[in-house]
Amino acid sequence: MIGSIVTTVKGHLQGTMENDICVWRGVRYAKAPIDGLRFRSPEPVDKWSGVMDAVDFGPIPPQPMDRAVRTGMAGNEKMDEDCLFLNIWSPRADDKKRPVMVWIPGGAYITGAGSIDMYNGHLLAKNGDVVVVSINYRLGALGYLDFTEYGEIFETNLGLRDQVASLKWVKENIEAFGGDPDNVTIFGESAGGNAVTTLLTVPSARVLFKQAIAESPAPTSVYGKGFARQFSERFLEILGIGKNEIHRLKTHPVQEIVAASYQLLRENSQAMPGSLSFGPVVDGDFLPDYPLDSVRSGKAKGISLLIGTNKDEATLFDQMDPPLIPTNAAMIHKMFENTDPEAKARITNAYINYPEKKAVLGIGRDATFHIPSVWYAEAYSRFEKTWMYRFDYKTAAMRISKLGATHGMEIPFAFQTFDSAFGKRITSYGSRSAALKVSHRMQEHWVNFAKYGNPNPPEGEIWPKYDETNHYTMIFDKKDYIEKDPDRMIRLAWEGVGIYK
Repeated sequence: MIGSIVTTVKGHLQGTMENDICVWRGVRYAKAPIDGLRFRSPEPVDKWSGVMDAVDFGPIPPQPMDRAVRTGMAGNEKMDEDCLFLNIWSPRADDKKRPVMVWIPGGAYITGAGSIDMYNGHLLAKNGDVVVVSINYRLGALGYLDFTEYGEIFETNLGLRDQVASLKWVKENIEAFGGDPDNVTIFGESAGGNAVTTLLTVPSARVLFKQAIAESPAPTSVYGKGFARQFSERFLEILGIGKNEIHRLKTHPVQEIVAASYQLLRENSQAMPGSLSFGPVVDGDFLPDYPLDSVRSGKAKGISLLIGTNKDEATLFDQMDPPLIPTNAAMIHKMFENTDPEAKARITNAYINYPEKKAVLGIGRDATFHIPSVWYAEAYSRFEKTWMYRFDYKTAAMRISKLGATHGMEIPFAFQTFDSAFGKRITSYGSRSAALKVSHRMQEHWVNFAKYGNPNPPEGEIWPKYDETNHYTMIFDKKDYIEKDPDRMIRLAWEGVGIYK
């Protein structure tokens, strides 16, 4: 079909034309990470002859499907270790050089895929005249446990390396799809947001994008090798693999690796509330330092940042098993005991009616997402243009469900995917027209940021930059507005608190 056959560096791809948008699905950006490449860095694809089909999504990364389905983080049903694929939506495969927006999906680094219906890039590409890319990367133990102390057959930060490999592929090939390789914006939510705040400090990644949008990131969920060791050790115990027989991991059945990853996640949510079993590890090389420390020392200059969180992040986790973040007073007590016991009284006193549920969920939200994002934005704004938002908008369905503006709620607004399963759910009580108005405004800011490195329209400033003096924050709601230093007393109460490292 016109515009859907493209020539990449390695060969020809055949996509489809859907509602006046060109789509290529299941595009391989790296070799299959199997056999000798399991637990190794991704390698570039080989050249091929003829025209390769890019019509269907590739398999999703191995993950515990029961959890993925319950949390809405499942993509298409086919799951395989051969999962390093990306998907592209573009108005046309021409020479227009449109801004490129690369989506990094979330899911606590254990679930998720770029093929989830909520991440459909069609309307974002069409409305914004941009090229949208969504990616897969390795999850769980296959992507985010550190086994390097057991031998050279293992490498660190494999999921993170996959993300960099996908960005290299975009840099080399996206011009053929109508995109500008010199104007790439990365954006992601939750673990995908953590990936964004981490990639900003990965030397090999920084040359591959120009702007970054972090939606509900957990910027401090990056650990040193010593802290991360306990996860890899416990994982091996669960599998019954001794350290002297670590080579067995290279051929161990993937289903058992996924099951052990899920068991580790469940155990850790109770043992160390507020920490993640899977995530980037400071290895001193690929990831030289803790991202927050790198940003504070000025090592992330040159890339504009848009960052924010949702008002009711924690309500979704309160319905999960395991909850992943602290959602009751016992978990909060344990979190402070593990990190900074002296801060507990000061912080809990800043929340009205603690330990009632609303206050407990506020602490879980702030410990994981909001306060680390504020720290990151404060440090980032010292050296580079930074904008911050908070998503407060609640549809009728989300008010009735008591979830409010919960974790992930902003995604269908950014993509305008109200026909996705989650999109239909949140607009099920006649809220679609009102939600579309919020979506249009939010999506316009995202597209402006991708085009100009600034969320404001070219004709004037609506959204002032964030800094440590004013803490200007865009509040997305039925009517958007700017708030100066929202929740100031809570922000001050968290200053200097200890974290998992």
